[in-house]
Amino acid sequence: MFDFLLVPLGYVIKFAYSLTGNYLVSILLFALLIEILLSPLQIKQQKSSIKQAKLQPKVNAIRKKYAGRTDNVSKQKMQQETMDLYREEGFNPAGGCLPLLIQLPVILCVWKIITQPLKYLTGMSTDVISKLTTAAKSLNVNLGTYSEMGLSNWLRGGSQFVQHSAKELNIDLASLKLPEFKLFGLDLSPNPSINPINWLVIIPILVFLAMWGSMVIMKKFTYQPPEQADAQNRLSMKIMNLAMPALSTWFSFQMPAVVGVYWIFRNILSVAERFVITKIFPIPRVSDEDIKKAERDYGGKLKEKEEKKPPVRSLHMIDWDDDELPPPTFDEPEDEEDEEPEEAETEEKGGSGVIDRVPMKDEKKEKEKKKKK
Repeated sequence: MFDFLLVPLGYVIKFAYSLTGNYLVSILLFALLIEILLSPLQIKQQKSSIKQAKLQPKVNAIRKKYAGRTDNVSKQKMQQETMDLYREEGFNPAGGCLPLLIQLPVILCVWKIITQPLKYLTGMSTDVISKLTTAAKSLNVNLGTYSEMGLSNWLRGGSQFVQHSAKELNIDLASLKLPEFKLFGLDLSPNPSINPINWLVIIPILVFLAMWGSMVIMKKFTYQPPEQADAQNRLSMKIMNLAMPALSTWFSFQMPAVVGVYWIFRNILSVAERFVITKIFPIPRVSDEDIKKAERDYGGKLKEKEEKKPPVRSLHMIDWDDDELPPPTFDEPEDEEDEEPEEAETEEKGGSGVIDRVPMKDEKKEKEKKKKK
C-alpha cells in the first residue's frame, strides 16, 4: 500500500550505495537527504517560534491582567483573549509540531526499506524472493528475523548452490549490487540482544545518548515560553524527557542494528540543522519597552470595563437603601394664585396664530381697567 513512497526512497538508497559502495555511508547520505527535504518544515517551525517570542509580552500582559482570578469565567476570558491575539497575528500554536509528527513515519519507511532490500533496493519480484526463500530453507540456512536481509547475505556468499538457484531463476548476481550490512567486518543485520547478549547492544545505547543529547541541545536553540520553561524544571517533565529516548532505545532492540545507526545519524544531523537555522533566523530578544507597551495595551486594567448595572429595587419603601438612593422628597403645594394658569393672548387681527408672550399680572389688571373705561 505504501510502495508509492517506499520505492522512490529505495531508489535513493540504491543510488547512494552505487556511488559509495558502502551501505552505512549510503544510509548517512539518505539521512542527510531527508533532513534537506524536511528543512522547509524546520524553517517554518523556527519562524513560528520567532512570532511566538514577539507575541509573548502581550500574552504575559493578558495573563497578568487576570492574575489571582481562579474562577472559570475569568479563565475562559483569558484563554479567549489569548486565542483572539493569536488569530489577529496569524499565529498557530501547533504549527511547529509537524516536523515531530513526520519523524516516526520516516523511521518506519527506513525500517521497511532496510529489512526488505531485495524488493526495494534490487527490484526483485515477490515471486522470485519466495522461491529463493524456499531454496535457502531447504538447505537449513538461518535467515534470521528478517528473511530478505538473510537472503541478501546468503546470495552474497556466492556458493555453488546459490549460483545454481540464481541461474534457474534467471538472476544475474553480479548486477544486483546486494547491500553488505557490515561495519569494520561486523554484521549489522541482526537485532541487538541482551539475552543472549551480543556486541550490537552498543547501538541502542548510542541511540539513547544521541536522542537525549539532541533533545538537550535542541532546547538551547529552540524558543520556549516562560511557563513552558518553568514546566521543564518539574519532575514530571524531566521524566518525560527521559521517556522518549528510552522508548527509542526499546525500538532499537526490535529492529536491525542498521536502523539504529540511521537513527543516530538522524539525531546528529538534526542538531546541526537546528544550529544553522538558528543562526540564519535568530530568536528576537524582548526589550523592556516591548513589555511596557504590551502592558499598556493588554495589561493592568481591563480594556473594556464592565458597566455597573444599577441594582433592581422594589417599589416598596422598605427596600430602599439610604446609602445608594436618595430619600424621597415631597414638594409643598404652591399658592393658589401661583397655580392659576395664565392664558396666552393671541393677535386679535390677522389670524396669524402666533402666540404672544404671557403678560404679567400687573399688566393684565391695567388692561382690564382700560376696557371698563
